[in-house]
Amino acid sequence: MTLEIFDRTLAAYTMGVHVLFTYWAIGLPLFIVAAEYLGYRKNDPYYLAIARRWSVVMAVLFAIGSAAGAAIAVEFITVWYKWMYMVNQIDILPFDIEVLAFFSEVIFLALYLYGWDKMSRGAHMIMGLLVSLGSTASAILIILVNSWMNTPTGFNIQAYVQSGQLTNVDPLAASAPPAAVAEVPMGVAGAWFVAFGSILGYFAFRKLTLKNMTKDQIEYYNRGFKLASYLWAGDAIFLAWAGDNAGKILYHYQPLKLATLEGLMHTYTSGAPMGVGPIKIPGLLSLLVSWPPNPNTPVLGYSSFVQSVWDPIWWLSHAAYDVHATLGILGAIAAWILAYSVWRQPKWLSFIGLDKPLETKWVQAASFLLGWLQLIAWESGWVAAETGRQPFVIWGPMVQTSSGLYTIEAVMTTASAYNNSPDVLPIGIAIMAILAIAVGGAIYMLKRLFSGREISVDVASSHTFLSSGTFSMATSDVSSSGKITHQDSSQDKKVIK
Repeated sequence: MTLEIFDRTLAAYTMGVHVLFTYWAIGLPLFIVAAEYLGYRKNDPYYLAIARRWSVVMAVLFAIGSAAGAAIAVEFITVWYKWMYMVNQIDILPFDIEVLAFFSEVIFLALYLYGWDKMSRGAHMIMGLLVSLGSTASAILIILVNSWMNTPTGFNIQAYVQSGQLTNVDPLAASAPPAAVAEVPMGVAGAWFVAFGSILGYFAFRKLTLKNMTKDQIEYYNRGFKLASYLWAGDAIFLAWAGDNAGKILYHYQPLKLATLEGLMHTYTSGAPMGVGPIKIPGLLSLLVSWPPNPNTPVLGYSSFVQSVWDPIWWLSHAAYDVHATLGILGAIAAWILAYSVWRQPKWLSFIGLDKPLETKWVQAASFLLGWLQLIAWESGWVAAETGRQPFVIWGPMVQTSSGLYTIEAVMTTASAYNNSPDVLPIGIAIMAILAIAVGGAIYMLKRLFSGREISVDVASSHTFLSSGTFSMATSDVSSSGKITHQDSSQDKKVIK
């Protein structure tokens, strides 16, 4: 394996692992605050128990995700230091502000976790919303840097391509790249969609696999399932718009990348087709990328570009994009049908069991499968986006050559951005090992959290809180067999208004 392949494999591995945690950080706080609100609004201990238990899950995932993010920061300044130098000179502002967003997230997460019975209910929910705001802001700021890599601004690109000199640097302009109009909504909507789908999948799985459930378990899992289905369906609307918007922005600013993702080897002067699995629908791509929609809109393919700028792994980008889009569309359709069925319990759909979606096994199985398949959609979308930019790590303007074909005056190619020193090998291996340990630790801790504590304990404690304003605190002890046992003790604590 060459150093270039090693560095690129390391980048794929670390980013692939890190994004496993980012969608939780963005979506989980909203789910928790929604459950807490419903608990107060309906005086319902089950919703409140969901919020309390999942807030601990949020803390664990935040800790592991932070460790993964720190590992990536080390990778940026060692393995991809040439790229990092360019970012530092031109587009470092989003990274600087992201540090503030991260620390805000840490502070409000701590206040939320330890403030359950130490502040008013409204103030506590605001802390939860501020956790969500901090995590979302952090994600947006990082996406801004990625958007800049796709549509670099804030300096004289032509002068840099010709002479290698950075001139007319404008950090504010660099922080507002054109691609951000597509990437930011798509990133946030996608993270919410995967988070809510995964949560729905968890509750569906528990309803499928648990036998002889108690009343507390039935009510707990039913409420979690309903809340997740509503949030999933609501975000599906946002995601549908974000995906449509992303296609139009890509067509305008990066037609070569659009051709890569769609697998267009030839230019269509009108009626460009879009493939849906093995089926190609004439004119659909032209219709979707244009505004106002026009099925006769011309769409550039690889045949309009010089071969030197073709993506060498276009087939991977295209396949990953197809997986991403297909699973996302299926998930959105399922989300709308499920939310409608949970809400209305339509008798006219009783022949397939959608009049009782909380009790129908195939509905639970489909919810589990499609909910967790969104994780594959999330990962494949990242693969499509990053490999679809190749062979460049920082894009450049599209210009027409004397032959009539287009080329890309790239700011930086991937082949020139990696660290070709053998010293990166131990650093990269250490980063891979740390992330593997982090993922293993997260799985272990989550298993202990979900299996080591009876739901009835959280429900009873939440019921006490709703009636008296204080929690019946449950202390956890580890027995000699390694199992977690619980003892309830009541401690009166004043609530700060």
